[in-house]
Amino acid sequence: MRLISLALIFIFLFIQSSWAFSLSEAQGDYVRGDYESAIHKARSLEESDEVLYFLGVAYIKAAEYLQARKYLRQLIRAFPNSYLCPQGKVKLADTYFLQRDYDNAIELYRAIMKEYPSLSNMPLVLLRMAQISSRRGDWGAKKKYLSSIKAKYPQSSEMKFVKILESYGDFFTIQVGAFTSEVNALALVDNLKKKYDAYVVADTNGGYSIHKVRVGHFKERYEVEKVASELSDQGYPACIYP
Repeated sequence: MRLISLALIFIFLFIQSSWAFSLSEAQGDYVRGDYESAIHKARSLEESDEVLYFLGVAYIKAAEYLQARKYLRQLIRAFPNSYLCPQGKVKLADTYFLQRDYDNAIELYRAIMKEYPSLSNMPLVLLRMAQISSRRGDWGAKKKYLSSIKAKYPQSSEMKFVKILESYGDFFTIQVGAFTSEVNALALVDNLKKKYDAYVVADTNGGYSIHKVRVGHFKERYEVEKVASELSDQGYPACIYP
């Protein structure tokens, strides 16, 4: 009887070990874009700073921001001295940014700038602040953050986004269509010009052009939101930029 019990225990342990995953396996799924599998494997692991950070990032990719915050906050509480803690705080702020909860995002980004002035991904934090300022119509703050990136981090990967934000100008506009055919874009502009300041912006990417139909140059957020609402009511897929 004892031999049978020992055999059963051995079999159980063998099966249990066959179910065990490693963080590298979860990371492999993440790289392949299989976030569900990556999360499943990571959740089976013993909690560590690396596992908690990975789960936070994976849940962000899966657009499950509440779950991401759960693991990132756990990382910050349980491993305050980890090298991943500052990065975890940036990711935590990003969850609010991605949900357009700009008040919470700004509070966290500002705390990060104060606590970690030499953070390796400070260009990203500054870019996020510039993006939020732009979306709120705070053009002076937008310029301040973009100028800081250009002055301090000219070789950073964020520079390409700096150029994009600068190309938008200091105003809001509304995109109502995008066409490969310039003729179709101009036809829509002619129709819109009966009531709105409509125009075409040509965007060349990868050897072909997209003709974007946009409406207006608005300085104030409330103005662009009013016109965007009107266009939406008329059936146009109105999207506010920047």
